[in-house]
Amino acid sequence: MATQELSIEPRSWQARAMRPWTRIRHEATVRRVVFTLVFLLATAAWVAGVRWMTGLEHKEDAYLDIDLAQVPPGSPKYYAFQGTPLALVRTTDAMLDDLRAHTAHTWSQRPIAPGHPSFFVYSLRSPAGGCELEHVPKGTDRYAPVRPWQGGYRDPCRFGEWDYAGRAIRQYADQDPRLLQRADLDVPDFELRDQRFLRITRAAAKP
Repeated sequence: MATQELSIEPRSWQARAMRPWTRIRHEATVRRVVFTLVFLLATAAWVAGVRWMTGLEHKEDAYLDIDLAQVPPGSPKYYAFQGTPLALVRTTDAMLDDLRAHTAHTWSQRPIAPGHPSFFVYSLRSPAGGCELEHVPKGTDRYAPVRPWQGGYRDPCRFGEWDYAGRAIRQYADQDPRLLQRADLDVPDFELRDQRFLRITRAAAKP
């Protein structure tokens, strides 16, 4: 019996001696887990804050105001709004006369309003494929040299031309409309304020 008691006592003493180390290791593990969770939460909060601040910096304006008095007549002036390139043209009497005479050569044959429209504004995204249109001034070589070119735009990616009223041009009378007909340029939503300030509220018109 004495031998059995002596053999049990050392094992019991060793178990009691290891308990504090086990507790220390357990506490260290808990601290590591807590630290990791705090670090992850802090990182997530930082990332969310950066994204929020970046979103504020890149937030688009609610509208674009254009002072028509600052736009010289007869040639386009360019803008960008809501990721869309826009052009605005203040008309001259000669430009309006040419556009009215040119109506028969457009695909839509959309007439120029009676009176004296003071400007045209439209998107410079090609309806044919989305490329940004190029300005082609009066007198420049064009796709169809039969008629004198009074100025407008062309698609650098696909065959297509538009006049200063944003109307797609029918270059040749025998063109197949199934292959080469183009839509007129998209007109943004806008309002005229005090007969001078043009406020664009939406770059792409509602369908």
